[in-house]
Order: sequence, then C-alpha cells, then structure tokens
Amino acid sequence: MASVTCSISKGVVEDVKRCRLNDPNADRLVYIAKIDEKTNTVVKDEQFDSISFEELVEELPDNMPRYVVLSYRQRHPDGRVSFPLVFIYYLPTTARPKSRMLYASTQQAFSKETQLSNPYMLVDKEQLDQEWIERHLNKFS
Repeated sequence: MASVTCSISKGVVEDVKRCRLNDPNADRLVYIAKIDEKTNTVVKDEQFDSISFEELVEELPDNMPRYVVLSYRQRHPDGRVSFPLVFIYYLPTTARPKSRMLYASTQQAFSKETQLSNPYMLVDKEQLDQEWIERHLNKFS
C-alpha cells in the first residue's frame, strides 16, 4: 500500500461530489485542487462552471501539479449524451521533485476519497483539448 503524505480536506470531497450533479446545460464544469505544502492538505484551487479547453490550459500553472476534475458532456455515436467525471492528474515535467512526490503519493488517496477512478495523466498542458479527452474516454467505452 502506498504511503499518503497529504490529507484531503472535507470541503474538496464535498465539492467533487457536487460536480456529479452538473447542470446539463453546461458543457464542462471544472474543479481544480492543489496541495497546500504548508499544511500538507489537498485544497480547492479554482472552480469554473463553464470553461473552454483553451481557458483551462491558461489556468493550469506551468510548473505545479494539480488534480483536475472535469464534468464533460460526451456525445455518443448513438445520440446519447452522458456527463462522465474525468480525473486528470496534471504532473508537468518542469515541477519541482518535492511537489511531484507529494502529488504522486497523494493521488491514490484523492482518487479513493472522491470516488474517481481511472486518472488520466497529463504532463503537457498544451495537449489538453477535446480530442485528448475523447481519446482517453473511449479507452473505457
């Protein structure tokens, strides 16, 4: 079992649960969590009720990891629409080793506490777009 170095705040767990109740009129709701290195706690960084992929890329820091929860409107070939919660584990290669280790050691606990499975690792934020999301979602459909 992996050791956990950071706790997940109750507020983050509750916020992610609320993301499951996304407004069906919104294409994408985004919740970004970060680790407060002073308290070793996962806390809310930002939340957006509707944001484009281009704007999301701009919001992600260049050199700091983040946990990103994305409620995504997925249109299926048969006409159905679903809203999967996508867990993106953003770990830029330019992040400090200490930060990389903190996020890596906490990622599994974050996934368990928030009931998010199948994290998708993103190392280059410029790759994040609709095609990237669809490609990862289609691996499990």
